[in-house]
Amino acid sequence: MTRFLFEGLYVVVLTTLLGAVHALQTYTPPPVPVPEPQAVAEIIAVPPKPEGAAVGEGEGEGTLYTEEGCRVRTDDYRNACFHSLALQRSERDPDGALAACDEILDDEEELFECISDVAELHSTVDRDWSEETCRTLIPVDNRTWHGQCWFGIALAHSTVDPEYARATCEEALDWKNFCRHDVNGEIAQIDPDNAYDWCVETEMTDLQQKGCYHGLGKYLGRVDVPKALEICRRIPDQPAILEQQCFHGLGWALAESDPRAALATCRAEGGETTDSCLLGVSANAVRFDPEQAVAVCEVVTDERLKKACMKFATR
Repeated sequence: MTRFLFEGLYVVVLTTLLGAVHALQTYTPPPVPVPEPQAVAEIIAVPPKPEGAAVGEGEGEGTLYTEEGCRVRTDDYRNACFHSLALQRSERDPDGALAACDEILDDEEELFECISDVAELHSTVDRDWSEETCRTLIPVDNRTWHGQCWFGIALAHSTVDPEYARATCEEALDWKNFCRHDVNGEIAQIDPDNAYDWCVETEMTDLQQKGCYHGLGKYLGRVDVPKALEICRRIPDQPAILEQQCFHGLGWALAESDPRAALATCRAEGGETTDSCLLGVSANAVRFDPEQAVAVCEVVTDERLKKACMKFATR
């Protein structure tokens, strides 16, 4: 009798479990509510930013930021969210972008960076508006970001209006030399002969001249190695440091994509500037592989340059 009771109970339990499994298999979850479309001003995409600057999300890709979403975040996440929202708005709604920057709390550096980014991103739409925005970063109180703001505008125009871009570098204060280096380098990628002529014909300090020729090698080396080699070899022999700077920039550029190939190119094409080219390879490697940077220094033949290479690689 007991056995029959047990078997009956077993059948009931088994039937119940099988029924539950079948129910789960055929269960269709309720549809997820679709959110209402956002206002266009909340999701504006921004164009790609020049090298070295933060990049906003492009239209149709990545995260879309809203004021409501940013306000529920806390601390640094809140500030980062409003900074990203500013970048999204900057192309078509610059005033709304600055309003998003103003929501950044307790971090003046990020606030000023946000304002600078907005000015840069909007500058190819309305140059005057961006210039006025940079001027709000008063140099007496905020020299670094005032200069950085103008630097960003110059970079944004480097391939759009080269002459304006170069002239804008004059407003970049402490960033002036970096601006000249990067802007003329960007110009070199679309008009290498124009960029070379500017280095030759423009009155500059020794440091600015070195930077100018270094920028030629670095930026051209990223897109057209044969042309970079031709430009570097075209530089007058005296002072020799100028050709060396160009090959240093070329070595850096080559190492960005393939350090081994960079070594081979420096040795095959560098001639008397081979060591300078190798120093460029090493200087690039320091950023991600210090051991490799030291190994490159080991093959530098000039003892003075080898010492300089090692000092930079092991700093």
